[in-house]
Parts: sequence; structure tokens; C-alpha cells
Amino acid sequence: MNGGGPDAVMSGWTDLPLSALGEQQVSALEGHVHAEVIYASPLRRARDTARHCADGADILYDEDLREIGCGEVDGLPLREVQRRFADAWARNERQADDDFRWPGGESYAELRRRALAAVSRIAARHPTSRVALVTHAGVITQLLGHLSGTPPARWSAFRVGNASLTELDWASDRGVLRSFDDRTHLAPALRT
Repeated sequence: MNGGGPDAVMSGWTDLPLSALGEQQVSALEGHVHAEVIYASPLRRARDTARHCADGADILYDEDLREIGCGEVDGLPLREVQRRFADAWARNERQADDDFRWPGGESYAELRRRALAAVSRIAARHPTSRVALVTHAGVITQLLGHLSGTPPARWSAFRVGNASLTELDWASDRGVLRSFDDRTHLAPALRT
């Protein structure tokens, strides 16, 4: 899911552009990302964000930084998902099943393995560099859940806002959280 409001859709792998609000948020993010290299999800909303943040840094794209795959519900309006997949919606809301997946989608446990593998691989390539990842809330929730020992299905405590900054020091498969969901660069009206 991305954004909100009455027209929100499940936007896992659905390749949506930034909304008008998203464009404003990304513009406010410029100058606040300091990295030698940026790795980004190849989804358009992340690619566009990375381009705004690059400030001369190289941008590399990594499929494993994509949001969780939502299968058959990907791209559907949230209202329709809640109505047509009410049982699955309720199971997901309970956050008790690490193997939960939308029909045809990816489980939270699979997302965690993918996210950890990507970050560990990137950290190994750049052991002494400052690297920025432009990714999605689902990936971030799984990385932070791993660090805190929280099961993959219990993601909501680590959900970040759009265009926020979360900073980690990472080595191998472990990290230390330095800042979480920093949105101080966003005007109050842009903090979603």
C-alpha cells in the first residue's frame, strides 16, 4: 500500500508513479541523503526518489529491494481487497502468521529473507562506504524486525512514512539502528 485516502491501492509490485504529494515529499528530501552510492528498488516510485536524492552519487537498482509481492491483490483498491478478501485481510491484520501471503503473493518470511540477503550483499560490496537504500516500507519493516528479534508478520511497529529517513550501521547480517522514520525535513502537511 502506498499513500492513503479513499483511492489507495495495494501497491506492492504494482509500478505506480509518485503522486503529486509524493513529488512534493521527494523534493523536500533533496539534500538530506548523503551517500557515495545509492541502491534502489527498480519500481518507478523508488527510481524517481533515488534520482532526486542522488546529488552526484551513482544509482544501482536491485530487484530484491522491491516491496512485498501482493499477488492477485496487487494494484487493487484497498476497499475492494477488504471486501473481496475479507478473511485474508483479517489474517493479515492479526500479524500472527509469518507465512501469510495474499493469493499468489510473497510471505512476510520470504520478504524478510530477500531483504536481509540484499542488505548483506550490498554491505559486503561497500564495507567502508556510506550507502543509501531507496526502498519501501515493507523492506524496512523486515530489516528492523530482524534487528529487534520480532517475527516477520509483526511489521506494523516498524512502518515508516513516505520520504522518511531511517539510518542503520550494517555489517554482515547485523545492524545498529541510528535513526528511525525521521521526517523533520518534511513540512507538517507532507508528513504521511
